[in-house]
Amino acid sequence: MSFKLKTILLFLGISIIPYALTMVLLGNSFRQEQYNAVTQEMNTQLRLTVERIDQSLRTLQNDMAFIAKSDVMNDLYTQDLDHRISTALLSKKNDMKMKGNFFVVDTNNKIIASSDFSALSKIKKIDPFFSVPIYSSFTKTQIGMLIATYSLENFRPYFSNSPERHYYIRHRDGTIALQPNIFEESLKVSLPLQNKPDLTIVLEEEKGYAYRLLYKYEKWFILLLIIGALFIATAAYYVATALIRPIIALSNTAKKITRTQDYAQQVSVDRDDEIGQLSDAFNTMIDGMDKALHEITTLNKEIEETQREVVFTMGSIGESRSKETGNHVKRVAEYSKLLALYYGLSEEEAEMLKQASPMHDIGKVAIPDAVLNKPGRFDEEERRIMDTHAALGYEMLKHSNRTLLLMAATVAYEHHEKWDGTGYPRGLKEEEIHIYGRITALADVFDALGSDRVYKKAWDDERIFSLFREERARHFDPQLIDIFFAHLEEFLAIREQFKDL
Repeated sequence: MSFKLKTILLFLGISIIPYALTMVLLGNSFRQEQYNAVTQEMNTQLRLTVERIDQSLRTLQNDMAFIAKSDVMNDLYTQDLDHRISTALLSKKNDMKMKGNFFVVDTNNKIIASSDFSALSKIKKIDPFFSVPIYSSFTKTQIGMLIATYSLENFRPYFSNSPERHYYIRHRDGTIALQPNIFEESLKVSLPLQNKPDLTIVLEEEKGYAYRLLYKYEKWFILLLIIGALFIATAAYYVATALIRPIIALSNTAKKITRTQDYAQQVSVDRDDEIGQLSDAFNTMIDGMDKALHEITTLNKEIEETQREVVFTMGSIGESRSKETGNHVKRVAEYSKLLALYYGLSEEEAEMLKQASPMHDIGKVAIPDAVLNKPGRFDEEERRIMDTHAALGYEMLKHSNRTLLLMAATVAYEHHEKWDGTGYPRGLKEEEIHIYGRITALADVFDALGSDRVYKKAWDDERIFSLFREERARHFDPQLIDIFFAHLEEFLAIREQFKDL
């Protein structure tokens, strides 16, 4: 982690963290107050609704008690009195706009009177919502029961429902009645009816709607929190940057020097303290590095030039021992680079192959002159001796740590291998042969066939081209043969440029 970043983080830590904690605590306190306010408002609305329902139920109970104690109930079995009571009960039902019915039943559950005239004289068990006993004023014994079947639909007028808020009823056994819809997330408050404790009125509100104002305030709160944090962060950044600007200048200059390798750059810090002294020491160090680097670069260039000259000279020595033309190695080098570039090697690698390819026959320096310069065909023993020059060249060069000489070792070792595996010294085939060996093989053969040797005359071009077509995918890499013919004019131009005089 950089010193600049550490400084900025330190300023942020001692400023933003206390600010954020304070704002979060205030936000949580405000949120809790809003939660409590929403719940309190819902409880208030529910309590008022339950009170209105309880008042209605008390009225119903009081009216039923009044009817049960009326004198007319003592003459239940008087002829036609049951119809008069039923008419009175129907009138009461209509006055109350009640969904349900009143029933007067005797001790045998026979319906004596009812607001539902179709039920008269029937015997059935009725599930009462409210019931009041009827006593004889003469015998003081119970002679019947006044029952009300009260539909829960009677509660709907008391429920001020909306798409976001509604009431419903929950029975003691947990079953639900009059619930219009179901919210995914909601707030609920509940209160049992005093006059019907087995029924609980539930007020439910969709959570997003209930907390709509809170969510709106929270968005503004978060925006304010972010703006405040950004302001503090910006202030911390500029303060920290101002404090460490000299160090940043030193760091940036060092990075730029590393990136550009330009050691002539200097950093300017106009201060008399330790930072200024560090700046002066840095400039002195860079100036010394620039001079040293210049000397090293010059020396490396000299070494590289010397190395290339040595490699080329060694290649020329190998060729001159076999009395081959002096420009042979130059042409092979140029052919090799051209093939390498079209094959897809980088410019740097192609240039290095150009420098290494002249060493392909360096092993010939160890071949006796009697074999090397024999004008006719070799016998079997002479051919065996001559073929050792590839391995000899490899052994001469393989111990070097220089990339160029190691590449030359590969070229010397594999430039007589053939694509079909019939070459020497190891009988490698196809891509087992390094691309350097495959390229140099084609370049060497093209130039050798077109040049006079002690044992043959130069071939004409058509004969060379015909051989190349025949040896495609046999002696030579087919892709390299295709490249050769695709760019034939460039190879012929190189041959013309470096022709033997």
